[in-house]
Amino acid sequence: MSIKNKHPKRIIKIIIILCALFSISFLYIKINPFFGGNPDIVSKKRIIHSENYDGTRFKNLLPTQTIEKGNIMRILTVAKSQLFPSPTKNPKGKIKSEKLEVKAIHNGDFVWLGHSTILFKTNDKFIITDPIFYNAAPVPFIEKPFEVTNKVLTKDLPYIDIVLISHDHYDHLDYHTIKEIASKVGLFYVPLGIKGHLQRWGVPDKKIIEFDWYDEIKLEDMKFVFTPSRHSSGRSINDKCKTLWGSWVIISPDIKIYFSGDGGYSNEFTKIGEMFNGFDIAFMECGAYDKLWKNVHMFPEETAQAIIDIHAKIAVPIHWGKFDLSTHKWNESPVRLLKSMNKYNNEQKKENKIIITTPKINEIINLNHLPQNTWWNNKE
Repeated sequence: MSIKNKHPKRIIKIIIILCALFSISFLYIKINPFFGGNPDIVSKKRIIHSENYDGTRFKNLLPTQTIEKGNIMRILTVAKSQLFPSPTKNPKGKIKSEKLEVKAIHNGDFVWLGHSTILFKTNDKFIITDPIFYNAAPVPFIEKPFEVTNKVLTKDLPYIDIVLISHDHYDHLDYHTIKEIASKVGLFYVPLGIKGHLQRWGVPDKKIIEFDWYDEIKLEDMKFVFTPSRHSSGRSINDKCKTLWGSWVIISPDIKIYFSGDGGYSNEFTKIGEMFNGFDIAFMECGAYDKLWKNVHMFPEETAQAIIDIHAKIAVPIHWGKFDLSTHKWNESPVRLLKSMNKYNNEQKKENKIIITTPKINEIINLNHLPQNTWWNNKE
């Protein structure tokens, strides 16, 4: 048989293999609940009438390209960094963390559990943001969390009165975590469209409240406001920006709190700061940045400017210390943030200086206890 006659058979085999792989991937996405669900009729109606929905998907307040197009070399650099990280990129051994002491958490206390998960208590209510206690991907061997000396499991959590979700990316909304905590959660406050995910995962409708930007709700003496961020959403191959994303403002009788979620820098931080007359404490995204997605994740220097814009008295860098999601070293972001904020503070009067607190993972902080050590440099 000639070589020419072999080529069509080889091409057919390749096509069959590709079709099989596509079919398997399609079925995996459709069957696996990890990818979430679709909005019900009530949610669809709200989505369609949202000013932030263009008829096909949600949009940012500013024109935003989520990934820089055409930069092939940078894409290859990112891929190489993820597949073959340098020996100094990620922690060597376990990160030294504190033991979570739930009984020691009182009103006004906050605990950073790594990445964007903050457990706190105010007005006698336990609240948690973007809880994730597993890997940040739909398959078990990708994006595993860094090991810590005192690992927190969902069973270690108290009854949670309110879960605040910023958006549905894997490192912020986790199927396994939600399944495990749902029975001991009072309410889920989520962006428009995310209700469908929780419904598929067995969370009752009565526990889920969806928010558009600047929607607010009162719970006893507290107010929760869902505010914009410059980001995106999506858990599958065809659902980009089908659900909303954002940040949260929590106003309690004794404290005003800002949780940034994920997002690139924009002038919306100034608007939020002026609207709420500043914040006692802000938890600000500061990690997983790269120039390839510079519009939807802030560099630490931009995080510093955002902290200034929202008029925060105290700020905590988050979105770092748990996953390898970019090209930079795991502990680079707080160093760069501190450098920028020190430069700002050196030019300010004492009353205008902003405190940057850098607690260890699982360490309890409050307005009167604000650790400022560089624990990530500890070689022990």
